[in-house]
Amino acid sequence: MNEVIYHPIGVVENDSVDAGSPKQMRNAQSRLILDKKYIPALQGLDLFKYALVVYHLHKSHGYREKVHPMGDISIPMRGVLATRSPFRPNPLAVTLVKILNVSENIVLVCGLDALHGTPVLDIKPYEEHFDSPQGIEWEKDPDYRPEDIMSKRSCEQKPK
Repeated sequence: MNEVIYHPIGVVENDSVDAGSPKQMRNAQSRLILDKKYIPALQGLDLFKYALVVYHLHKSHGYREKVHPMGDISIPMRGVLATRSPFRPNPLAVTLVKILNVSENIVLVCGLDALHGTPVLDIKPYEEHFDSPQGIEWEKDPDYRPEDIMSKRSCEQKPK
């Protein structure tokens, strides 16, 4: 296989400097500080309530074939690809976050389980027709067409 190279678009800023409690991290706010050249690419993200953040697990300590889910030794080991463990063949992660604010090159979110300084690789809006089990079913219908959030929002904003 060919090598694949990604370049971060930004970095995570928060109070999580080490892998402590994932639950505590997911209940805290984080700022995604993007390179200013991506400001135009953020247009419309503020119309969404949730987003998927793709990031590089820069402090991951290598690959393990099997792990205890959530590091809990009372749970039987399983293959790492059947968990959300950071010990992956490629140290990539994706987390669903709540968008709190988008301003300039900064996206304020809640729910991110990434450490301070984590490289951000991509942000994708959460869209039910792509990202949910229900969406898989909807997409089986050849006549199904999802509603565009941009056109929906602009219609709502028209003066009466």
